Amino acid sequence: MIIYEKLFKAHGLSLTQQRIIELVGQNKKVLEVGSSSGYMSKFFLRNNCRVDVVEIEKIALKKVSKKINKVIHKSIEDSSIASELNKDYDFIILSDVIEHLAFPEKALENLKKIASNDTKLILSTPNIACWIIRKELFLKGRFEYEESGILDKTHLRLFTVDSLLKLLSESGWKTHQIIGTITRLPFEGLILKIPIINFIFERIFKKPLVNLNKNLAFVHFIVVSQI
Repeated sequence: MIIYEKLFKAHGLSLTQQRIIELVGQNKKVLEVGSSSGYMSKFFLRNNCRVDVVEIEKIALKKVSKKINKVIHKSIEDSSIASELNKDYDFIILSDVIEHLAFPEKALENLKKIASNDTKLILSTPNIACWIIRKELFLKGRFEYEESGILDKTHLRLFTVDSLLKLLSESGWKTHQIIGTITRLPFEGLILKIPIINFIFERIFKKPLVNLNKNLAFVHFIVVSQI
């Protein structure tokens, strides 16, 4: 079984995946790139969306819903992919896909060819610059790949919030929204143990600190872009 399918069966949709489904909404035309076995596709279909999928793993494609409009067994980095895709999508979804690509700029250029001015690209990825990773490096000198998570051993590229926005911009995409899953900030564990200071921190200081340093605070993030 594919590792991401295992994670879904064990824990359900992640917070990021849930938010992506909310952003898409109902009755939309969706291209899902890297659909895996189609566990997110099913939610788009339940919301009465027309769904096309691009997936490179043949084993995964055998499990996608029969209600999928179009199934393409090819890499999104393939220069011929644009000829097989429609040009009327409301949303193009790359949920935790870009970090698995050897040449993500090619994928973004290919997707630009089929995007209209109204098409929204929703892309999510882990943040290699978050406090969790920095702490492991700084305190323990530890940087070891794992079965899943930020340091998933199948990740070919690692991104920060800033580096991903730069890649999108250089590929012709304008980012309009950034949504992050927040990890603990430095010393927050100690602050939470002090009731009054904890209350002041949570109510007054945390949000401004997160906004000032998304690279430190976001363990995982979504960007919404258009051409």
